[in-house]
Amino acid sequence: MAFRHGILISPEQIRIQNTNRTVFQINQDKDLFIRGEWITLNPAEQELVRQYAQGLRKFVPELVTIAVDSVELGLTAIENMLVGIGSTAQQEEWQALIRETTYQLTSRFVRSGEHFYLAPQSLNELDSFLHGELKTQLKDLAKYTVGAVWDALRDALRQSEDDFERTESQNWQPADELLAKINTGLDLKADELEQKSVLFCQRLTELDQIETQLQQRVPQLLAYDVVTMK
Repeated sequence: MAFRHGILISPEQIRIQNTNRTVFQINQDKDLFIRGEWITLNPAEQELVRQYAQGLRKFVPELVTIAVDSVELGLTAIENMLVGIGSTAQQEEWQALIRETTYQLTSRFVRSGEHFYLAPQSLNELDSFLHGELKTQLKDLAKYTVGAVWDALRDALRQSEDDFERTESQNWQPADELLAKINTGLDLKADELEQKSVLFCQRLTELDQIETQLQQRVPQLLAYDVVTMK
């Protein structure tokens, strides 16, 4: 099961997007707009729209949260290690790298307050993201930052051993230890996804059935098949 279009959910609206352009939207879980045109619905059709909207509201935020929490878990561990280490310029360089990595990893999953975005993808692709792509990206970032930290430490020690002290609050770890900590957390998030996979597939199947009924009553929606088998 997969989503063919991007889905943006806010408290007031659900937007279905194609290359960042809204193709149809549902306002207040009841009003349907297709390419900006309000569609008149009878009571039965309004009920289908309500079911469809509420189904998306139950599913998409939970899926996005698993992905975003996984990214934040790894990046937070790396950021915590960098606190108080290096010069201002080094800190800015590291933070810029973390921001760039964050953008690369979360462009398909966005959570901001009560707003959620899920890019077109399948459950299998999300699973591959958690098991493969995310771990690889975080591994590369962790190895780079650990190396950079030790370079900063050596520079500080060369400048003045008297002015440089290692404190217990700073979590300087070898790359292998940091990666082991990150991977343990990621494995737990991947297990969470696996445990919920049957429920997710059931929800997607139900959404697909509602979507099919809605398309039969509102033929304009046939051009925007959101939930598909893949």
